[in-house]
Amino acid sequence: MKIRSNTGIARLALCASMSVILAACGGGGSSASSPSGASSQPTTAAATAMTGTVAIGTAMIGATVTVTDAGGKSATATSGANGTYNVSLSGLTAPFLITATDPSGVSGTLYSVVASTSTASGAPVTANVTPLTTAVAALMTQSGNPAALAGNASAITPSAITAAEATLDAAIAPILSANSVAASFDPIGTTFSPNQTRADAVIDSVAVTPSASGAGLQITSLANPDTAIQLSSSTTVSTALAAPTTPANYLASLQTALAACASDVQGGATDTSDSNCTSAIDATYLNNGIGTGVAGFEKRHTLFVKGTMLTGIKTVAFLPAGTLAGISNPAALVYLLMTDPDGMPDFGMDYVQQLPNGQWDIIGNQLQDSTYIASFLGRVQYTDSADASNAHYESGLDIQIPSSVTVSSTTTGVGSAVVTGPGLPASGLWFQTAGNGTGAGYLEIPTGMLAAPLTSTGNRVNGGMSTTYKWAWAPISGSTTSFSPNGLPEYASSSQDVSTITNFGVYTVTLYDTTGTEIRSEQIQNIAHNYAAAAGSTVAWQTLGTDVIANYLTPGGSGTQSAPGTSASLDWTIPASSFYPNFWASINSLGAAQTSIPATTYDATVWGSSSGNTPSPLTFNTSFTDVLTSTATATAEEAVQVQLGWQADGEYYVNSWQYGNP
Repeated sequence: MKIRSNTGIARLALCASMSVILAACGGGGSSASSPSGASSQPTTAAATAMTGTVAIGTAMIGATVTVTDAGGKSATATSGANGTYNVSLSGLTAPFLITATDPSGVSGTLYSVVASTSTASGAPVTANVTPLTTAVAALMTQSGNPAALAGNASAITPSAITAAEATLDAAIAPILSANSVAASFDPIGTTFSPNQTRADAVIDSVAVTPSASGAGLQITSLANPDTAIQLSSSTTVSTALAAPTTPANYLASLQTALAACASDVQGGATDTSDSNCTSAIDATYLNNGIGTGVAGFEKRHTLFVKGTMLTGIKTVAFLPAGTLAGISNPAALVYLLMTDPDGMPDFGMDYVQQLPNGQWDIIGNQLQDSTYIASFLGRVQYTDSADASNAHYESGLDIQIPSSVTVSSTTTGVGSAVVTGPGLPASGLWFQTAGNGTGAGYLEIPTGMLAAPLTSTGNRVNGGMSTTYKWAWAPISGSTTSFSPNGLPEYASSSQDVSTITNFGVYTVTLYDTTGTEIRSEQIQNIAHNYAAAAGSTVAWQTLGTDVIANYLTPGGSGTQSAPGTSASLDWTIPASSFYPNFWASINSLGAAQTSIPATTYDATVWGSSSGNTPSPLTFNTSFTDVLTSTATATAEEAVQVQLGWQADGEYYVNSWQYGNP
């Protein structure tokens, strides 16, 4: 890390302290000249440009940086190979709110602030954009939501920034000390290199995320993700966050070997015999059942595609030895950061382990199938008058269990599954196949009560439309919501205190075939932080087009006799400067139960852009079912739902509009 120091100011201070001894600073005898410190003192002027580094412990490449001034005018830039950006301030007036959005989804939106552009000789004003500067911005608001500073320029003052930085420094004091960074640290204006040492190591040691206990943001240390400090203008620090015992650059050798491996393979080397590859990737590597060893890694990731470049490795969470079955060594959940051949940022999730000799290699999650668990944060609005007052935020787990898996090289259908672990019912959460419906490739949480494996698909209970378990919910506006889960298995019996649920929890998933015979049981880690439902207020949600609501979510609409429909047009609007990486859209529905036929699931999903924003309108070009209006051959369904979703920083975000509440 390179810390910029102002030698002119330091020299002036020294000169003042020695004025009783020397007539002029810099030596005696030149009585005719003015003190050199005074003559070299720089003049201040308004900067005409802004520069800084966008980083999350490693450089964030290709991020869109937006600088918004006091009057709402803005200018944008894109961060370069080392995370730096430069933007002209011509025509803009301080103070400024700065945001950085990552098109790959490796991070949520980052924030920074600048109160004044007055600098020495008008040099560019520095404004880094990192998790630490995001924390500073959150500490300047009553809500703890940095977005609240938009349109509130009067809140961005030098004194407010100083106070927020002092609170942050107190919160992370042990982490600053462990990385040889001054106790009084300015994360906004201090220049640094994103090399996982000093200031950058501090960034790498913390996570700033939506809160697990409130409506704003919180900060945690990698040392203990379950201990959080809430961020707002009323924050006081009683106990600082502990510093991780593992240095931020602990994977430097692994990163070097993996980068060389990728370069070798792209240059024509055979991956399975390349020494850099076999050093970086464990011989027993396995991730979601996609091959083993180096060959399996190549199938799982795009790093060996010519033109792809590894740019860093970011640690998400540390795992004590034995946390996951199949990984007996100390391990960590990491993001492999890279740029694709077209220069766009990208990343892949994986696991690393520390070998007995102290070295680290990539081991994978050691899972035999693609079952996947990640925290989610959602918003639900209802289009029918009976449920309109039930709008709410919700949070919990998205649990994706494939409808078929490979067993001894044979594809086997999964009829049901049960999941146990932190935040779930003590008896487990059951899933079932969609049967004669469509589950978009995954099992669903039924609306009926399932307490044992299905012994045949004909024994299904009433189906559901969701893979998400909701452990908490909160009103979108005001202090209350009339929403009640009405005993639906996909909801907890009452809204839970999410801060008491273990972050990055490990869950046991047991799969059963369509006859009720156990296939296997695996341990799967939640790969994201847990958020409180109220944290939904920090999210820039899309607004669905009124035409979509009229056509597909209102009885009598032009698309409500689709049994099935083959194409739909979905449109929406978004807040300015918002990004929705890894985007998808769904049209889900639940048929009405009939004699001897349970309510049937019909879910359909299409994927949008994996980076940046998917343009609106989106052509929904896969088969879906929407029968809110009865036809001669189809009875009106219980509920129909349109969802827009995306994933950033591991977290799933699900924006739902729904007719009916089964």
